[in-house]
Amino acid sequence: MYISKNNQIFKKIKNLGVPCNNSKNIKKTGVFFVIKGEKTDGSYYIKDAIKKGASAIVAEKGLDIGNIPKEVLIYIVPDCKKAYSLACSESSSNPSAKLDICGITGTNGKTSIAYMLKEIWKDKGSGLIGTIGSIYGSKRVQSELTTPDAYELNKLLKQMKSEAVKRVFLEVSSHSLQLSRVEGISFNSAIFTNMSRDHLDFHKTMNKYYKTKSKLFFDHLVNSNKKNRIAVINLDDRYGRKIIDELKSKIKTITYSITDIRADFYLKEAKNNKFGTNLIIKNMKKDYAVDTKLFGNYNFENILAAFAFSKTKGLPIRTICKGIKEFNGAPGRLEKIYKNIFIDYAHTPDALKKSIVSLKQNFPDQKLTVLFGCGGDRDKGKRYEMGRVSSMEADKIIVTSDNPRYENPKDILKGIVLGVKIKDKQKVKVIQNRRKAIKFAVENLEAGNQLLITGKGHEEYQDIKGKKYKFSDKVEIKKCLKKCF
Repeated sequence: MYISKNNQIFKKIKNLGVPCNNSKNIKKTGVFFVIKGEKTDGSYYIKDAIKKGASAIVAEKGLDIGNIPKEVLIYIVPDCKKAYSLACSESSSNPSAKLDICGITGTNGKTSIAYMLKEIWKDKGSGLIGTIGSIYGSKRVQSELTTPDAYELNKLLKQMKSEAVKRVFLEVSSHSLQLSRVEGISFNSAIFTNMSRDHLDFHKTMNKYYKTKSKLFFDHLVNSNKKNRIAVINLDDRYGRKIIDELKSKIKTITYSITDIRADFYLKEAKNNKFGTNLIIKNMKKDYAVDTKLFGNYNFENILAAFAFSKTKGLPIRTICKGIKEFNGAPGRLEKIYKNIFIDYAHTPDALKKSIVSLKQNFPDQKLTVLFGCGGDRDKGKRYEMGRVSSMEADKIIVTSDNPRYENPKDILKGIVLGVKIKDKQKVKVIQNRRKAIKFAVENLEAGNQLLITGKGHEEYQDIKGKKYKFSDKVEIKKCLKKCF
């Protein structure tokens, strides 16, 4: 048994097999990292890993070695999650060291900014890894996680490098930071969008959620060995300002804002035109005119972030403006399915409010129906808040099932309706079956009014009692439109 003082264990195991944290995926002579997860403890699967051919076990202090055969090597490290991610990076020859990596974190906006930057930098050899999947060249790789497992992440980066990708826009989730999935990734830059209530079933408190999000900057970007590192941060967000105050003395920090003229990149003006919206962005006493097909303040914030990053990285203004002008939006992010029907991934109170307000402001003379639900086995407290937000902002509300997982859908719906103000109860309709709810919403949408269907966006399944059933809001809407017209 070897006891290591740090998590740099790769040199000891590099002549063995592939690092793995799932006993089902162990290959012959592979190295099994014993990681304690949310629901299961990796130590329960050591026997299975050895049966599958594991030649070594990496674990933390306290490991019961009594039933481990003598021929199986044992390594003890301070933090097995970090050791695993570092080993995954090194086993792939540290691909992030040879790429320009931009990490994007925040509760909302990560996907939109990543896709926008991919469009802006498309002629400069760019790749994207995030919620909807990974894109590089003509390749599309599906993923169930916003930030993939460390082995898959480094494997993707290595493949991107081999395909002549130069820079990667990586969505970094709070789960990936807490679970050390990006340990060993060498960041050149990081973007912070905003932070509002989400994942409190996992993080428990907003303070812990913030501390986890901020790790991207204070643990990873500050300690990166890359040159000319930059942080791009939303000055309008109170958690963003907190990061700015603590970070600005350590690294080059660029701010953006739609309300504060002191920001490095400030939205001076936004006017509707035939194309969509014309934005005037002020930076260093200069004004830049940018056309976009998008609308809504939260989209303008995303544009500011992408513009600020790209200009700071030296991309010509003409190229930046062209990319923003041609960007149609990320899949499932306030995506127009029909002339007055939109879908959105919004699944937090803040995101729901922003989507509703954006539509109300862009179509001030039209009434808005919003259809949404909440995921099961997740933060129950946000159900009440989403009910409250919808009752305050929407004209009509349809509450339906989202991904109930192992929870009773009726209990989730009740939790949402509790948040609706008493005076607004009459504008709420509860239809548990999502397919029937969408059919009702489309068939009863009055001419000239708007319909917003949120919660699932790009997703093509419903998670019910551990099984994922094929389901797409977009497909269901189109089925209904064919029957109606």
